[in-house]
Amino acid sequence: MQARAKIAIALVVALIAILVLVIVGRGTTGRTWFNLPSIKVNLQADGSARVFGFNLGPVLPASQVQQWQAANLQKLEVRIGHNGVHVAANGGELPYLKWDDTSFEQLRQLLPKLPQVPNGQQIARWLPWLRTIGLGVALNIPPASGAAKLDIPKWRGESTVTAETPEQLAIGPLTIGSLTFDPEGNMLIEGVPAANLEPLLGMSLPKLDANTLALLNAIGVQTAQITVQPNGIDLALNGQPLPSIAYDKARLDQLTQVLPAFVADPGLVDTLNQVIPLLPATQATVAVSFTGEQAVETELPAVKIDIEPDGSVRTLGFPVGGAGTVPAETVQQLQTAGVQRLDVSLQDQGLYLAANGQPLPNITWTGDSLATVAGIAGPMVGTDAEGIMSLVDVATNVGPNVTLTVPPVEGAEALEIPAEPNYAVQPVEASPTAAMLKVNAGVDANGNLTMLGGLSADEFGQLGVSLPALPANLVATLQATGAKEIQIDTDPGVLILRLDGADALKVNYDEASLLAALALATPLAGDSPLGDPAVNQFMREQIIPQVPPADVNVVLALQ
Repeated sequence: MQARAKIAIALVVALIAILVLVIVGRGTTGRTWFNLPSIKVNLQADGSARVFGFNLGPVLPASQVQQWQAANLQKLEVRIGHNGVHVAANGGELPYLKWDDTSFEQLRQLLPKLPQVPNGQQIARWLPWLRTIGLGVALNIPPASGAAKLDIPKWRGESTVTAETPEQLAIGPLTIGSLTFDPEGNMLIEGVPAANLEPLLGMSLPKLDANTLALLNAIGVQTAQITVQPNGIDLALNGQPLPSIAYDKARLDQLTQVLPAFVADPGLVDTLNQVIPLLPATQATVAVSFTGEQAVETELPAVKIDIEPDGSVRTLGFPVGGAGTVPAETVQQLQTAGVQRLDVSLQDQGLYLAANGQPLPNITWTGDSLATVAGIAGPMVGTDAEGIMSLVDVATNVGPNVTLTVPPVEGAEALEIPAEPNYAVQPVEASPTAAMLKVNAGVDANGNLTMLGGLSADEFGQLGVSLPALPANLVATLQATGAKEIQIDTDPGVLILRLDGADALKVNYDEASLLAALALATPLAGDSPLGDPAVNQFMREQIIPQVPPADVNVVLALQ
């Protein structure tokens, strides 16, 4: 008997030695060597738990157990293995934490540097063993009163996501790299200091505190990046991959089924149920730099905003505003104008508009003229020229293109609109018979016209004519320019606004774009003369055809 006992002990010791040698010397085999059974934790309705028959006492609030019971969650299992940390709810696979050798090693190097992670050094040391052995915890939740016990399949080993490619992206491709922080923790957006934007936004933008900066320095973080792609959410620091979240359609479907078990707010559940199905059709990258220099250039597709018949608004496939967000009157006005799509493109030297794919008049500028306009607009909005230029710099660097869709009026057919809007107005030729208007006028600080067409107000008075005063709001706007002379001059197809002889803005147009603008403006005109059918027809047939080649020069001297 003693000999047999010694042999048995020797066999056990040898087996343990072999297992240890295998674990230590396994290299990169690409799989878990030992999948030990999950430790069963039997949860009670009051939140207490039993493991191996021992009562651990309360481990969770009873309300959490009740939430799980209400969602009929009866088993939650978490397992760590070679390719990640897997989670199953009622036996169904959920999205999981995925790693490979590179990202796993990055995690191990990172954990000891994180003061928020207790025992990070020990965890980093034990992770390779856990990855090799394969270990898990199965939380068994009692069914709610009256609910049947589910037949839940046992875990059968690690599985990976099924690679999927969407036929069409719902979101993206897009890249956002506008947000950076300098070494002192100051935020910059597209290279513009946040301090320059705060007066315009009416709010303070965040700055990294000393503790955060110390942590970033300790870790050596220069850039952080998150990429949402059809099969997961990838994370990276300094361009090196971290463990990521992996999913496919089956796992996301399973997640939506058990969402109420983890999210108590029904409104948030509804929102997530609309967002989650978009993930497999998303390609988006967000990168944040902590060096003051952008990690990547921002590249945005057109932002599509859909107005529904009830005035609700959707963008990127999910709702951002409920019924009535856009007033019914506005929806009706756009429908009356026949508008089913509006496109807006902000570019370095201009703002371009199109209705139903066809051009509207556009506004252009140069760097110098934009600075002039900023000097005018700044005081009007309570800031200075630098603030306006900062905002414009951000907007033009990002270059947002916005597409607004409007439902056709009930019973009308949807128009066939080109996928790419046409922003280009046609050149206008000069005409010897073009209408001509030359006006010189002067106005004092109270808005009174002091001179018109070379005659003074006194000379008009001698003729029995009193020159009218300009509206007070117009006078205030003119005075805010700081200019002594404002000129409106035209070339064929171009209206030029000059301040003290310097070009400020140009409006470019042709007959078709002016008619389109009139059609868009008419429903918005209300009780103005433009809303009178006879006046509107006169404008379309008699006035607008004369505008593109017209020679107009109006000079207003501010005294």
